[in-house]
Amino acid sequence: MIRRRACLAALAAAPAWHAAAQPSQTPVKIGWLSVGDHPFVKDFRERLAELGLVEGKTVAIEYRYAKGNAALLPALVDDLAKSGVKVIVASGSDATDAAVSHSVGIPVIFLTSDTTIAGQRLSLARPGEAATGISAMGVDLASKKVALLRDAVKSLSRLAVLDDGSAGSGRACEEMHAAARRLGIESRTFTLAEPAAFEPRFSEVALEGWQATVAAGSPLFAASARTLAELTKKHRMPALFDNPSFVQAGALMSYGPDLKVAFRRVAELTERVVRGGRVADIPLEQVSKFLFTFNQTTAKAFGLSLSLPVMASVDELVE
Repeated sequence: MIRRRACLAALAAAPAWHAAAQPSQTPVKIGWLSVGDHPFVKDFRERLAELGLVEGKTVAIEYRYAKGNAALLPALVDDLAKSGVKVIVASGSDATDAAVSHSVGIPVIFLTSDTTIAGQRLSLARPGEAATGISAMGVDLASKKVALLRDAVKSLSRLAVLDDGSAGSGRACEEMHAAARRLGIESRTFTLAEPAAFEPRFSEVALEGWQATVAAGSPLFAASARTLAELTKKHRMPALFDNPSFVQAGALMSYGPDLKVAFRRVAELTERVVRGGRVADIPLEQVSKFLFTFNQTTAKAFGLSLSLPVMASVDELVE
């Protein structure tokens, strides 16, 4: 009887002992770096969760935003490094440059419109030991953007090009100027490097008689899509941006990478690193899906229309 009671007591205590012997899993820290608040971070989180990396359980995401001031990015990278992140996810050329230059050995997964990072052009086949990710092909899309805007604004002869002040944005703007010259269109860059500059620059564009605007892809602009769209309506300015959120808020049109799909792919690359993969073994990728969105209500208000072949290529019509 004594032996039986001892055995039962030992069995009863076993689960408690087993639970105590298993240490609780510490969430892996992932750093998120961008110039401004990001509309696609939810798509990144959703894909991570589908892959078993759930925020607040298996991973902790450390968010760092520069509030529109790219000069703050290096200090934010230092802060992420001190917090113990295993990988940094960088959105945009400025954030990517800062992460690669200041992360001191921490792997970087990026999505940027320009792959000249920290002064070096990354190779598609072998991106490097420290960083890899997805190219949004911002420079290569410049000619397409100008051509689409010219189709809508048939009399277009003066085009304002919106730049966020970053190196990647600057290169994309140069390509848009070249495309405008090929079509016989005069163009000029207007720099909107912080939210405080948005209203004054748009007023300047309207006052000087520029007929339309085309914007470089920019995390800063994306974080302020509604504000920028409202300014295009206020000044009756036909504008082309790089993602549908601007058009859904009232801007005329957008053409660019499908960023929801792109950031889900960024999550997949991040998951590989979190689970022990080497950045050097992950090839640099290019965005393969693009979206053309057109706001029919805004077009009617501005007295504009697309040619039939171009209208047939619209992926999303906002009415």
